[in-house]
Amino acid sequence: MRLFKSTKVVMVTLFCNALFAMSAGSQPVARDDVEATYLNVPTAASAEAHLRYITSRPHVAGTDGDFVMADYVKQQMLSYGLESKIENVTVLLNYPEEAPSLTLTRADGAVVPVNLAELVLAEDKTSDTVWRNHTFHGYAASGTGTGPLVYANYGRPQDFDILKGLGVNISGKVVLVRYGKCFRGLKVKNAQELGATAVLIYSDPADDGFVQGNTYPKGPWRPEFGVQRGSVQFNSLCAGDPARAAGPASVEELCGYSTQDLIPSIPSIPLSYAAATDLLKQLGGATAPPEFQGGLDIAYTVGPSVNYTVTLCTKLQSLKTPIPNVITVIPGRDNVGDMLQLRPVIVGNHRDAWVYGAADPNSGTAALLELAKGLGVLKQRGWQPERTIFLCSWSGEEYGLLGSTAWGELHASTVRQAVAYLNVDTVAIGSVLKAGGTFALRNFFEQAASDVEDPAGGALCLQRTWEPIGSGSDYTVFLDHFGVASMDFAFARVGAQGDLVQYGQYHSVYDSFDWISRFGAGGTGPGKAKQAFAYMKAGAEVWGLLTLRLADAKVLPFNHSAQAVALEDWHAELAKAEPQLDTRELSKGISAYMQAAKTAEMRAANMLRLSTRTAEASRVLAELNDRLAFTERQFLSEDGLPMRKWFKHLLQAPGFNEGYAPRTFPSIADGLRIGGLARGQEELARLAGRINA
Repeated sequence: MRLFKSTKVVMVTLFCNALFAMSAGSQPVARDDVEATYLNVPTAASAEAHLRYITSRPHVAGTDGDFVMADYVKQQMLSYGLESKIENVTVLLNYPEEAPSLTLTRADGAVVPVNLAELVLAEDKTSDTVWRNHTFHGYAASGTGTGPLVYANYGRPQDFDILKGLGVNISGKVVLVRYGKCFRGLKVKNAQELGATAVLIYSDPADDGFVQGNTYPKGPWRPEFGVQRGSVQFNSLCAGDPARAAGPASVEELCGYSTQDLIPSIPSIPLSYAAATDLLKQLGGATAPPEFQGGLDIAYTVGPSVNYTVTLCTKLQSLKTPIPNVITVIPGRDNVGDMLQLRPVIVGNHRDAWVYGAADPNSGTAALLELAKGLGVLKQRGWQPERTIFLCSWSGEEYGLLGSTAWGELHASTVRQAVAYLNVDTVAIGSVLKAGGTFALRNFFEQAASDVEDPAGGALCLQRTWEPIGSGSDYTVFLDHFGVASMDFAFARVGAQGDLVQYGQYHSVYDSFDWISRFGAGGTGPGKAKQAFAYMKAGAEVWGLLTLRLADAKVLPFNHSAQAVALEDWHAELAKAEPQLDTRELSKGISAYMQAAKTAEMRAANMLRLSTRTAEASRVLAELNDRLAFTERQFLSEDGLPMRKWFKHLLQAPGFNEGYAPRTFPSIADGLRIGGLARGQEELARLAGRINA
């Protein structure tokens, strides 16, 4: 009966969309009215309807729910009058065969189970799902790990160095770490390399729990029994399917590592802070240093435990199975059958989720569908973009950027011709606009945002500094591997201290429609309910303006002077942090890039003033646009970063020990880490050569 009702909702939505498209097609849109027409289409109510359906059932990558939601997205695209299809790619995934178990064995032989499940909440209608019992990590090893317990803070190399200084040996221990500061997979990697038998990763309330404010269901923050699932792939070594089951080459050829090198060999699970409290209260050992202290009302110690041992048992099935990407294409005037003339704009959001994914990622999916609806209205009224537009709904992002990476590698010829990639993941968890990516796109983004109304009043503006991006979402294959200028933006949430923080239900069963309706985008007071949907609408408006302006620009809106200024700042930071390096060659390269950027911008201004469109003028314009868009490719190294051949971008990449977080001039940092000053100097010369190419 429930399935019949859901299907009815889809059919009614499709019928209404078809009527809307037919009525919209009756009046041709003038070229000058394209943006105004587009901005009249997205609505908060429509975004809410999309999200209500998409969050009606779990849709973990590769499951039945994932395919149902892929079909929903495709059918919506078709109803807007757009060309859309599902492209399956085969990848390696793992799923729980049974719920994990964690037990404490006391000195007297008593065995005490630790609760790992998330609780059913009457206030959250979808929380009663079997997935609440499956608190697992993507790509975690199946098996048993046992031993005394050790607490290792965030599980970074420096945290383990502190434990070593305290005389704590990790070998043969089960390691408890908290989320934050580095990617969860690298926490497992670091512990595994030191001989740990298993890893437990919990969410400390200082980061996204009661320290930040009221917890769910009374407030937005993580409750004591909330659990953050996620992948533990070693993502800073290589992105994408660790088996490369879909090709186009072996994982060894593409990444320089085997499948076994890229995923853990020891078991791990995520924990709630209620479960972690039970473990930490009884831990014993030396008092934890100040930087190890969290938000729990206990005395944090480091262990190892002497009064109990811990045993973790996981049973996971690994298999190669298809996942569905939904690819929608709006052919442009560049789409003339000659790949050499294709200059597409690629737009993407992932659809798969750790259970329901109301915020991550499907607030972005709702925005993508609103964007597509607006473009569909324009198309029905006779508009055709100058450049082809790809609208991509990825699967498998949560396991390790699987769908986008596979598509990029399998469609390399198309990706290499792209002028930009525009990514949105979790678009609406707060009201503070943040963005980052290729610095040559920063001014372009700020202008587009300023042309959209903030739901809180006034025009939108970038409220945080534009930042480099590492490997947190599907832009990774486009920027880090292919050198396509890329950006990512979101409306973020502010924590108790005024800083941006992860939202409280991240990767839990409570990232649900009920949660986001009440608390998404900061909607906690009177009149603020459902505020998140207004920010999804605003996200669609910004995203659409970016897409339209890139697709139709006479001269592409790249500002390489802004990127050169960023390089000057990074150079100054490098010289201060590593004074032993001789950075004069790098400084010369940046100066040459700045001069070339100014020259290109003067040419761009001249072309914008040119009204004639002769064959020669068109040729010169095409060459200028290619120079503006494809300069980002110059910052790639065919050999890749040291010991990370898949990551080829020399300006920004995920930090080796961070995973998500970016590292500027990453080849120099990796060179210093691997080979000291001599290797660092070699990498600096290689970088300077690419900047000055």
